[in-house]
Amino acid sequence: MIDISLPLDWNLITYPGDARYEHYDYMTHEKNGVHITRVIMETHSGTHIDAPFHALPNGGTMSSIPLEHLNGPATVVEVNGNAINAQDIPGTVEKRVLFKTKNSGLYDSFHEDFCYISESAGKRLVDLGVETVGIDYLSIEQFGTKGMKVHKILLEKGIAIIEGLMLKDVKPGRYELMCLPIRIDTDGAPCRAVLK
Repeated sequence: MIDISLPLDWNLITYPGDARYEHYDYMTHEKNGVHITRVIMETHSGTHIDAPFHALPNGGTMSSIPLEHLNGPATVVEVNGNAINAQDIPGTVEKRVLFKTKNSGLYDSFHEDFCYISESAGKRLVDLGVETVGIDYLSIEQFGTKGMKVHKILLEKGIAIIEGLMLKDVKPGRYELMCLPIRIDTDGAPCRAVLK
């Protein structure tokens, strides 16, 4: 198995304006006879899934995303440009498509010039009947754009979005994706994603 999730730790980068991940000793063996850690994070920290409500005011929350969409055969597509365009997507892909880009090497600090999914690519993924789209950075949208257009193209059609994947050591090809969000019914949720 290949773990394609980002570790949740103090070094986790965040999108500008988002709260940073933190964790503290809440109880300790010395004081309480047990150790419990308090974790402070946003639903879109690290490797996570976007629910429709993240971009659509009347969209569903995490419970609206079938777990079947997040688990099963997946295609890892490698794109070397600054944007993922319709022509970068093969004609035949699995129901789950993960994009490996230059982004997997950008997790040292936030970079505004990360590779993103274009509107034309979003529409092509809809036309191909994809159920889940993943990318190896904090957002599928081009940095600085307004309106979350690509999110809306995908989420309006019930396509799940996984952001924050680590695909640096993954070769393009066919895999089995296993991706489970924590069971929290909000606009998104952290998840653990692995390929087999």
